[in-house]
Amino acid sequence: MRYLEKHIARLLLNNDCVIVPGFGGFMAHNIPAKYDEENCIFIPPMRIVGFNPQLTMNDSLLAQEYVNTYDISFPEALKQIATDVESLKRHIEEEHIYELLRIGKFVINGSTLEFIPEETGVITPAFYGLDAINIRPVANTVEEKAIATAKVSETIEQTETEEDVADETLSVHIPLRYIKHVAAACIAIIFMLTMPAKLGDSSKPNINQSAINANWFYEIMPKDITSGTPDKLNDMTATEAAEEGATNTEANIANNAENKEVATITNNTNEQTSERYFSIVLASRVAKKNAEEYVSKLHRKGMKEACVYIGANGHVKVIYRKFSTREEANKAKNMLTDNIEFEGSWITEIR
Repeated sequence: MRYLEKHIARLLLNNDCVIVPGFGGFMAHNIPAKYDEENCIFIPPMRIVGFNPQLTMNDSLLAQEYVNTYDISFPEALKQIATDVESLKRHIEEEHIYELLRIGKFVINGSTLEFIPEETGVITPAFYGLDAINIRPVANTVEEKAIATAKVSETIEQTETEEDVADETLSVHIPLRYIKHVAAACIAIIFMLTMPAKLGDSSKPNINQSAINANWFYEIMPKDITSGTPDKLNDMTATEAAEEGATNTEANIANNAENKEVATITNNTNEQTSERYFSIVLASRVAKKNAEEYVSKLHRKGMKEACVYIGANGHVKVIYRKFSTREEANKAKNMLTDNIEFEGSWITEIR
């Protein structure tokens, strides 16, 4: 029974409605933040849960949670849910009150079953850590404004006086001869920086050199090295390029053959994509080889959309078709109930 509460609380984190077959539906809605003027408190947003006993039709959401958590089949999940619901009803009838984990509590008032939600709301990742804040309004009177204005005026006058004193204090007379000496020193420094000494060969005209000339290295080395790739090296490079090209051609042919074989095998299995869809499960927790043989049998019967799906946990399933919504999948499953292959099938969500 406690496991049922945990599954409901976990599903309410990302869903607005969770239906418990044979009991009722839990519906969550967000309440925006508000300000309590009487107590001067900002109340953060929260998520409140309500209960509707009329929603008893199975939407497979809770059953799928049981399948994924306990690694059981869909019919076994429905039986486990029914057992937990009966235990919950019996406890409410005996105790006349039952508190769900961090959701709310059920109370029997006469012959009526009432649900009282948790006052602080359910835990929600979007609102996690937000708490009420006590903020009181600031009293801004006329006298305070006048005092603030007077202080600002005094500060401005004091600043202007300090600036005048600073201007008078910083007035310094510099003799003209010192300026001439500084200018002459600057000119000498610029001349030394713009006229570097030539360290290279000065016998060759039209070549400006301001560093050590290394052209003599090229004059004493063989021409086949300084002018490009040596002749022997060119021959070796051409031979290696031809061998590498032949090797790459053989590798490409082998890769193409392997790709064709992989493509042939992959046609019997599902394509692992990042899209989210719903599908009809025909078999679960079977060996991959048996699943592929079963899919081949379904293809021979005309059900070409059947394929093998391998989940992230390594479990192998045989699924049929892809649907964008659970309603479309349920509608298609109901139309195929006469087919013996769809006996005991269920709807699953694939992410």
